Amino acid sequence: MKLISLFTRVGLLALGMILVSVLSADSVWANSSDEYPTTSGLADSLLNDWALPLLILGILMSMAMIGAAYLVRDERMENLLWEFGGEEE
Repeated sequence: MKLISLFTRVGLLALGMILVSVLSADSVWANSSDEYPTTSGLADSLLNDWALPLLILGILMSMAMIGAAYLVRDERMENLLWEFGGEEE
């Protein structure tokens, strides 16, 4: 298990170093665009181009939240008795 943790940490460090080297390259920032993003362009893109993927993502996230709420429940008898103020018979 410690070996997997070590590989994960080294991999994340390598990924961070690659991202920093790629984003700090001059060729990435050399060509600037004349167009600036606008909020109406973002809204148009979200509602027209990304509507179905966002809907699917919302459904998946709601399923995850419902599953997490189900897993958190604790229905052991002593907890149920304490919660509802009853006594064990």
